[in-house]
Formats: sequence, structure tokens, C-alpha cells
Amino acid sequence: MPMVMNSSLTYEILMYLNSFYFGMFAVCEVGMGVFKAVKLPSPGTGTTLAEFALLLFLLATESGRIYLGRKGNLMERGLPILLGIVLTVPSALATLYFLIWQNYVLRLEVILCSIQLVLLASELVISIMCLIAIYRPTPLED
Repeated sequence: MPMVMNSSLTYEILMYLNSFYFGMFAVCEVGMGVFKAVKLPSPGTGTTLAEFALLLFLLATESGRIYLGRKGNLMERGLPILLGIVLTVPSALATLYFLIWQNYVLRLEVILCSIQLVLLASELVISIMCLIAIYRPTPLED
């Protein structure tokens, strides 16, 4: 009888890795934001405050996404994982803002945001596979 591979271990490993990576990512983004506010000519105080507000928004959405994804995976419930998938969209858009659309993009930000986006994309694929595994009907044994 062939064994059905469950993707939940891969998903848990990715979420665990991303929980530590995102903490480092957020600290680096705050540091680079302070550096840019102090050292680089600023287009205005409003833009700097808006970027810090977006960083707080990213911190909230990504923390919620990681929490919901891990909780749903460990409990094998589809709704928290689905909510985590929904929170991937604003998290990816905020990360793309820091990668592409802000006034000054440092080389370190390009590297860190690119890694974050790769983690988001791989977690999205694995979370969809995990949802499929959760909602797949169990085969009847003979």
C-alpha cells in the first residue's frame, strides 16, 4: 500500500525558519529606515512616517500569518491555514514596496526582501499543498 506524503512537516519547517528570519528582517528594516532618515536627504517627514507605518503593518500581518499558519498546521485545521494564505498577499505587497517602490532602496534591502519573497512564495505553495492534504478524503481500506 503506497504511503500518502503529508506536506505539514515541510510547511512547519518553513514557518519556523521564517519566524526567525522575519524577526531579523524587521530589525534590519528598522535600522535601515533610521539610517535613511538620518543620513539620506529625505523627500519629507510624511514619507518617512508612512514607511515606518508600513513596516508596522508588515510586522502585524506577517506575525499573524506565521501564527495562523503554524497553528493551523499543528491542529490540522484548514481555516487558519487559509487565513494565513490570505495574509500572504498584503505581506508580499508590503515587502515588494520595500524592495521596489520606496524612495531609497539599499543593496542590503534588495537582498533581504528577495529572501523574504522567496520564503513567502515557497510557503504559499506548501500551504496550498497542506490544505489539499487536509481536505483530501481518506481512502477506504479493504
